[in-house]
Amino acid sequence: MDIKYFTIKDMERFSGIKAHTLRAWEHRYDLLKPARGSGNYRLYTLNQLKKILQIALLKKNGFRISFLSIMSDNDLEQKLKQLNDESDRQQLAINDLIINMYSVDPESFQFLLDELLFTWAINMLVEKVLFPFLKITNLLWIGHKRIEEHLVVTAIRKKLILAIETLTITVKSNKRVLLFLPDTKQLDLGLLYGNYYLKRRGVQIIYLGNDITIQNLKTFFYVYTPAYLFTYLPNNNRVLIKELLDCISLYDGDTKLVIGEYSLNKDHRSSNDKLIQINYEQALDFLYINAG
Repeated sequence: MDIKYFTIKDMERFSGIKAHTLRAWEHRYDLLKPARGSGNYRLYTLNQLKKILQIALLKKNGFRISFLSIMSDNDLEQKLKQLNDESDRQQLAINDLIINMYSVDPESFQFLLDELLFTWAINMLVEKVLFPFLKITNLLWIGHKRIEEHLVVTAIRKKLILAIETLTITVKSNKRVLLFLPDTKQLDLGLLYGNYYLKRRGVQIIYLGNDITIQNLKTFFYVYTPAYLFTYLPNNNRVLIKELLDCISLYDGDTKLVIGEYSLNKDHRSSNDKLIQINYEQALDFLYINAG
């Protein structure tokens, strides 16, 4: 199997350590020693990614980088085992999922998921471990069509469906939220998580799933009147947004369209009487507050 390499931007995204800090640590503490690509850019191995994830968590817990940089791999492992805070244990689980994902071992990843399910209740596992993992890997909606991602998406989809099916909820409102994805070849884990998140909080959900066409929606509107439609779209989909708004206006004038933006850190809000366009997590909170 080819060696998997990661760029410095990958290292920054997974660890939360800024690229300029990683470069400074390399020069000052001789840390990691990445290889160089044809354009002289840094290339890190999976073991180096694992080490920087460990260092990032220990540094968050007060350890100095000058101390961590000279520690052996075994000593780093022992220090991590001493972390008892719940949030640290959850971050360790997220780190393990990241490393297992790129090992391209479907049995190992599935085993780890099952093991985590013995550690936390399914709702805690989904919200505190799987959701942060999906955010950091972009597997909520995009992905990069790599073989390791297909294996992981399949395994996590099963856990999300399990979480949804085992929910015991009391619906708090008669306002219904229709969740769907148009036929734009996006990953549906963000939709499944939205289903779980809203249903667990008492929102009445109609889940259509992915590959839904405008004609599908028109047919649906003859039967049901949802208060909100929720979806997420790739960038620059103004034509599709217009088609969705036209469909709402023609068939169900009181429904509002809520679109979750890909950027989780984007503090952007676009709203009129029919369209609410905000980042994904804000969109889920909006629906919970207004339809729950």
